[in-house]
Amino acid sequence: MPLNKISVAKGFQTAVNIAYDLNNNDKVRGFIPTQSSLDIIEDVLLSTAASATTRARILIGAYGRGKSHIVLVLLALLFGRDKGLFAALLEKMKKNNPPLYEFAVEYLDSGRQLLPVVVRGSSASLSSSFLSALQLTLNDEGLSDVMPETHFQAAIATIESWKKSYPNTYKQLIKDLPCSIGDFMLALREYDVFAYERFESIYPQLTSGSAFNPFLGFNIAELYESVTKGVKARGYGGIIVVYDEFSKYLESSIATASISDIKLLQDFAEKCDRSGERQMHLLLICHKDIANYIDGGLPKEKVDGWRGVSGRFKHINLHNNYTQMYEIISEVVKKDYKF
Repeated sequence: MPLNKISVAKGFQTAVNIAYDLNNNDKVRGFIPTQSSLDIIEDVLLSTAASATTRARILIGAYGRGKSHIVLVLLALLFGRDKGLFAALLEKMKKNNPPLYEFAVEYLDSGRQLLPVVVRGSSASLSSSFLSALQLTLNDEGLSDVMPETHFQAAIATIESWKKSYPNTYKQLIKDLPCSIGDFMLALREYDVFAYERFESIYPQLTSGSAFNPFLGFNIAELYESVTKGVKARGYGGIIVVYDEFSKYLESSIATASISDIKLLQDFAEKCDRSGERQMHLLLICHKDIANYIDGGLPKEKVDGWRGVSGRFKHINLHNNYTQMYEIISEVVKKDYKF
């Protein structure tokens, strides 16, 4: 058998980065669907029904199982991209799961869209990672005005926090103000732009040079819920948040993660499951179950917290499956001669 008569399918992709490849049509078009990938897509796609109550998931699978590529195609589908990109996927659905095929076609034809938000980062706080991902997505989609107007409330909350927990910083703030602290707080409560700009300029001097981020310190789950309401008014059905490589965060930060970060995941999962028509979906992508990252060195409070997180999510396992591997090989290896 001459080896020069054997080639690899043009669309075959060996590596996918969800954030970088989100708008890559070739990688969506070149997806090779397997039965296990259909099962994952079916589970998430059916949860776009208004009555669905399970929208928080953890996708678990070893390296090289194609998790990122499956999710990339899923996001493109939920975003309502051109139907032609999903020809191979729809054909596989039609052959193996006709009801899913009909649901997928109906979804694409309906014009419904879920806005994908891809969270990245492994060592920063979850709040920062979720916040930066949301801001980046809204900016890219021309929806930055959907972010809630919380600048003034954030400044007020920060000053009150300093007064309670950081008295030296609070005293220095009072010295740097051109008026009394009472008048300054009143100006912020009355949405005085000059007062806010003054606070923004003073902030770096009081915090070793850091810039003031008005959204840090807010309840991230509630912030996302507010944004979901905003994008709903702009024609989207809601949002789907994907934390790619969530394993890296667990590997680097599970021991140092704050209780507020753990609570963020619990609250976010609950918001998703109760989101109804203003849809919020959350998908964490891991190499192992969360339970495998909890070792004996963690304090009981955190162990219980992470177990609580795990319990709020539906677990989807992408097992090592030789049938799936051969299924992919049969599609990837092309021969232009007859055996």
